[in-house]
Formats: sequence, structure tokens, C-alpha cells
Amino acid sequence: MTSVVPMAHGSKEYLDGGALADAAQRNAFLNQLLSDCGSGNRAAFRRLYDLTSRFVFGLTTTVLRDRQIAEEVAQEVYVTIWKKAASYDPTKGNPMAWIGTIARNRAIDRLRAERARGFIDFTDEVPDLADDSLSAEMAADAIVVRRVIDGLRPEFRKALLLSYFNGYTNAELAEVLDVPIGTAKSWVRRGLAAVKEALE
Repeated sequence: MTSVVPMAHGSKEYLDGGALADAAQRNAFLNQLLSDCGSGNRAAFRRLYDLTSRFVFGLTTTVLRDRQIAEEVAQEVYVTIWKKAASYDPTKGNPMAWIGTIARNRAIDRLRAERARGFIDFTDEVPDLADDSLSAEMAADAIVVRRVIDGLRPEFRKALLLSYFNGYTNAELAEVLDVPIGTAKSWVRRGLAAVKEALE
């Protein structure tokens, strides 16, 4: 595996003595770590955790809004990553998107379970995206996404964020936004299309 010089938590990470300055280099390195994890390499898994844990915890916290529960879910995310690393296909998406999808899905599942048990209140509050959970190298795409979302029509923005971060079903969105289900689905779809276009 490519040699890595570790830096202090929260500072820039280095690959072969040079900063992971661009997304392509970063993604290639994370792809290699995931491949090594899929082969049972625990050192690669520890390195992957070091590089991505702030991102995962930031995402689970944004969804759950409870630090203790978010920490529990973040640990579950890494168990899932370890088990599924061998199935990761870099041709179908970048590694952070793959990890983020696992984190979001686990957090949404836990959010719905906690709501059903009455431990987390049902809310239509739009989450704050202005967090510092990403390292400098991982922040560029997030900044673009935040700008795109901020620039969406208010109804598109709220529908997208409630669906993505609060785990609302289409029926719940329609009820909260007081629109037909088809309209709620359309707003989410159009918001996602705008974000996807901005990242292409």
C-alpha cells in the first residue's frame, strides 16, 4: 500500500510527502484503501477511519441532531464499511459518495426508529449545512453543494433537505409542505437534479 505520513487530526493529510491537493488524487487513495479493506487489511481500515470519520460523524450528527446517538451510528457505519468494502466499485461513484450513502442510510434508519420510540421528536426544521466536519481536501464539493442548495427555490430547498437529512417519506413531505405527493416528489427531484448538474 502507498506510504502515508500521518498528520495531526483535522490538518491536511499527506500522500507520499505531498498534499492530497485534488479530488482525483484523494479519490484514488481512498479507492486503494477501500480495496485493501476489502482484502481484510486492518491497517488500511484504520487509515480510512482517520481520513473520513469527521465527515461521517458530521453527516450522522446533521441527520440525528443527538451527539450520543450520532456517535453510535457512526460506529455502525464503519462496521458496515468493513463488511462491504469488497463490494465497492469505483466505476460507479467516488469513495466519499459511497461512504456518505452508507452513513446517511444508517442515520435515516436510526432516526425513524428513534422517532417511532418517541426518543427523537418529529421536526420539519431544515438542518444547518454550515459545519466543519470535512477536511480541507473534502470541502470543495460540499461548498458547491451548499451554494447550489442555498440558491434553490425555497420549496425545492426545503423538500430536498427534509427528504435527504430528516428522512421524510414522500407522504410526510406532502403533509408538512401541504402539497400533493406528486408535487413533493417533483420538488425533491428538481433539487437533486440541480445539485447533480453543479457537480458535473
